Amino acid sequence: MAATGCLASPPCDNGDGRTEALCSQYINPFSVNEYVWGTLLGIEVSSPNVLMADRIEFWDDIDGCSEPQTTVATCCVSINGGIGVDCDGPETVLPPIEDPSYDLPEWWTVAFPCAVDVPERVLSDVIVSYSPSTAIPYECALSCEAQGYYFAGLEYGDECYCGKGYSGGIPPTAANVSDCSMRCAGDYFYACGGS
Repeated sequence: MAATGCLASPPCDNGDGRTEALCSQYINPFSVNEYVWGTLLGIEVSSPNVLMADRIEFWDDIDGCSEPQTTVATCCVSINGGIGVDCDGPETVLPPIEDPSYDLPEWWTVAFPCAVDVPERVLSDVIVSYSPSTAIPYECALSCEAQGYYFAGLEYGDECYCGKGYSGGIPPTAANVSDCSMRCAGDYFYACGGS
């Protein structure tokens, strides 16, 4: 059955409005990337459990999904900038966490991918913001720099810490990167510390 110039397998138009035949790398509930999908892209959904398809291409009626080993076919109501809205699944694993060092403001580097937190905090003269808008490495560093701070760190998914240096002038103890695997509230492709 035709759907937006493409054929889907199985057919997409079952009377439920899901007429877009897509090949997607990641299909996950709206709630796992709510800030990007809802606040930044303005997508409205009826439930936080609505499935969203990310990193998509259209199904091709000859080749199907061109990279079937990395994409899955799904039927969605609409697309929005490479995002499929209200898809029929199947839900996939979350995308791999990307290295933030490739996406930081100029002059910023990653000193510790993961550090052991201490009661007096890792950074000195610290301020903290609790907002998805600063809860990705790039935006946290940019926010800190704009306020005159040149040390930044992320914790607990949505906490951006800015500091003047290391607490007590002592660099923190490095931790295993797997201890800092909490997804960022600002974008689920990045990790923002641990709990």
